[in-house]
Amino acid sequence: QGELLGIFLMTKYLENKGEYRKYILVPDTAHGTNFASCVIGGYEVRILKSDNRGRVDIADLKSKLDKEVAGLILTQPNTLGLFEDQIEEIAKSVHDIGGLMYMDGANLNALVGLCKPADMGFDIVHINLHKTFSTPHGGGGPGAGPLAVSEKLKEYLPTPKVRKNK
Repeated sequence: QGELLGIFLMTKYLENKGEYRKYILVPDTAHGTNFASCVIGGYEVRILKSDNRGRVDIADLKSKLDKEVAGLILTQPNTLGLFEDQIEEIAKSVHDIGGLMYMDGANLNALVGLCKPADMGFDIVHINLHKTFSTPHGGGGPGAGPLAVSEKLKEYLPTPKVRKNK
C-alpha cells in the first residue's frame, strides 16, 4: 500500500506539471514488489544492470535516462545489503531529467540514526515495518507502513475525509 501510494504521488506530481511519463527505472537487484507496484501504477519498467560490485551501473543508468522516465525506485542499502555509495550521482542524474527518486525502505534499519534519505536525494520513502520495526510480515503489516516525502510532494499526500452523518 505504501509503495503503491508513492508511485501514485509521483504520477500526480508529474501530471500537475503537465508531464506524462512512461517509465520507472528499477535495479536488477530490486524486490519483486518494486516491479509490481510500477506496473500496477501504470508504468513500464526499465531494468538497471548491476556493476561488478553489485551496485547500480552508472553508465547503464545514464543510457536509460530521458524525459520519458518518471523516476527511479531503489532500496538503500540495496537488496544485496550493499550501500549504493554513488547515490549522489544517481540522484543528480535522475533529478537532471526531472525525475523523482523513490526509496524502498525495506532495509531502512541499516540507516536509522546514521543518515537521512533526503540528504541522499530521495523524494519519496516508504518505510517497511517488517524489518525496521519488527512487525510480522503480511497481514497488513509491512505495506501499511508510513510514507515520507520531500517538501515539493507534501501537497499530494492523502488527507482524511470526514463526512457528517445526517
